[in-house]
Amino acid sequence: MNVLRTKKAGQPLRVTPSQLREVTPTMQTTTAVSTNIPLDSQPAKLRSTIYIDGFNWFFAIFRHFPQYKWLNVQSFFEEIRVDDNVVSIKYFTALVEPKPLVSARRSRQALYLNALRQLPKVRVILGAYQDREVTCRGSCRQQYLVPEEKKTDVNIAVHMIDDVINDTTDRIVLVSGDSDLEPAIAWVHKRYPDIKLNIYLPVLEEEKKNRRNDFYEKLGATVKFLPLNLFGKHQLPNPAPGGFQRPASWAVLAAAEAAPSKNQR
Repeated sequence: MNVLRTKKAGQPLRVTPSQLREVTPTMQTTTAVSTNIPLDSQPAKLRSTIYIDGFNWFFAIFRHFPQYKWLNVQSFFEEIRVDDNVVSIKYFTALVEPKPLVSARRSRQALYLNALRQLPKVRVILGAYQDREVTCRGSCRQQYLVPEEKKTDVNIAVHMIDDVINDTTDRIVLVSGDSDLEPAIAWVHKRYPDIKLNIYLPVLEEEKKNRRNDFYEKLGATVKFLPLNLFGKHQLPNPAPGGFQRPASWAVLAAAEAAPSKNQR
C-alpha cells in the first residue's frame, strides 16, 4: 500500500498517524524503548583487583591476634570497597616450615588457605619459603639458617602488570606496607595513568604515626590504614565451605570488639 502519495506542487505533504505507524514501525519501537531508560541511571562501578601481601599483613597484625586469622577476605574487601566492583582478590603467601614432614603451623596455614580457595573471587598464589644462611654479627661469627619468604614481591608485581596490560581491572588495591612493591606501583602509574591506585597499610593503631606515605601519595595514590575494627565482623563460618575447620587456637572474636593494639596482646 502506497500511503505516502506524491503531493501536488505547492501542497504540504499530509500523513495521518495511522499511516506513519504503517511506514515506520521500527522508529516507533525504538522511541518507545528509549523513553523507558531512567534518567538517573548510575554509572558502572570500577573493576577493582585486591592484591594482598600475606606475610606483610600477618607479621604486622595477625601474629599478635590469632582470633583474626580466620578472616573472610572476600566479604571484608567487598565492604570496604563497596563503591567498586571487586572482580578478584589475590592472596600472595608461601607455606611455612616446608622441610619438616609434620608441621602444626603449616597445617593451620593450609587449612585457612584451603578455606579461602572456596570463595569465588579469591585466588591463592604461592611463593616459596626457604632457609637463608646468615652470619652472627657478634664476636662468635657463627653461621645459622633463617627462614625467608621468596617470590611474593615478584608475584604481586607480575600479576599487577599482567592485569593492567590485559585490561582486567580499573583499580589496583594493594594491601602491603612493603616498600619493595613501590617500583611496581610506579610502573603502573607511569604507563597506565588511568588506573586508579589505592594502598592499604596493615598497621596497629599506635604505630600509625610512624608510617610515612610520601612515595605513594606523590603518585596520586589514595593511601589508607587497614580498618582493623572490621576484622571481627568478617570471619569465615566454622566449618568453612568445603568442611574446613577453624584451628582451635584461633579464638573466636566478637564482631563488636575494638580494633587491636599491642596493649591487648
